[in-house]
Amino acid sequence: MTSRRLRPGRKRANRRGALTFLVLLFLMTGAFLVMLVLNWIWLVLNNRDIQRRSDILALSAVERLLDEQLLEDRAGQQWDDKVQAEDSVDWMRRANNRVAPATSRLDSKNVTVIPGRVASVESPVFFSETPYNALRVELHRYATGPNPVLMLMRGFGFDEAADITTVGVACLDSRVVGFRPTSTVATPLAPLAIQASAWFADRPAGGTDSNLNNMLELDVVLQPFGGPGLANGALVDVGQGRPLNLRGIPNLVRTGILPSDLADPFFGPATPESPLSLGASNTSPSDTDVIVKAFDEVANDAVDSRRIFPLYQGPFLQPLNVVGFVAASVVSARNIGGTDDQLCVTVEPAFLVHFTAETDPGVPENIYIHKIRLVQ
Repeated sequence: MTSRRLRPGRKRANRRGALTFLVLLFLMTGAFLVMLVLNWIWLVLNNRDIQRRSDILALSAVERLLDEQLLEDRAGQQWDDKVQAEDSVDWMRRANNRVAPATSRLDSKNVTVIPGRVASVESPVFFSETPYNALRVELHRYATGPNPVLMLMRGFGFDEAADITTVGVACLDSRVVGFRPTSTVATPLAPLAIQASAWFADRPAGGTDSNLNNMLELDVVLQPFGGPGLANGALVDVGQGRPLNLRGIPNLVRTGILPSDLADPFFGPATPESPLSLGASNTSPSDTDVIVKAFDEVANDAVDSRRIFPLYQGPFLQPLNVVGFVAASVVSARNIGGTDDQLCVTVEPAFLVHFTAETDPGVPENIYIHKIRLVQ
């Protein structure tokens, strides 16, 4: 049998053809991988954008879950708070759509709002149950929806659009033990401590509601300057000085406390198990009118008349042991002593959300004071 041999030229041509095929295969594979990477980066960027919006919607609306009936000393009922939270999320969605590009706008069907409860921010497990203290906001961009996330590279076997779902959960952490003001943000704490029994027992029993808003008021009263008398409050030195320094009281009432006002950057902890010891006086000073004026300015503040007040248990002692805090709106202040100065500040319950609050999962929840945390 006669053997056939390829000529050298034909061999080189075959090798060039095989090499060309391999190069083309490599280039096509590389291009495919580049498109995959670009699509993945595009999806990550879109997911981050939608996650950011989930977080913002949850953070901005969770405060609506605060139950105003608790301020009226009634049992909580939160169906209306759920509606308020849903309305707040929808308002924010529409506001965002007005400034977002058309491709990033969210339809109402893209948003799911679920109120629920997180028992501990240290192990934040969300349950859809009352009493509500957390809000879960889910955002969905469906591939088959009205405004899908289109793939950057489409065709050639790639999907036209992708499903993206994000979840943001914000929680009202109310297990407050103290406060940590910053150099630029003061804690709105007034240096006037209230006897706990006066707040939790005497105030509801008194039934005083001078402004007819269903929130029962308390007259926080100090002894007269010139003699003995009943008192259910005391001026305290937030800097833990002893004896009490009265000169800075009016300014602290107006502006709150800054780190420079404190002996330690953290004002606390103040719990029944670990009280905060402060210099104090339950006797009205001789310049009570100056303090009255400061509290009156707070009461007439059109923006915010709320302050945080320390609580103490039992009779007045020196030094005074602070065991907790409440938030209240200042209704009015007056000097009721006649010829002897006597301070009287009228307050009513309020909610106050503030990021300078410090919390501890081991203490009971505070009805009035909260710190918003993003827990998922």
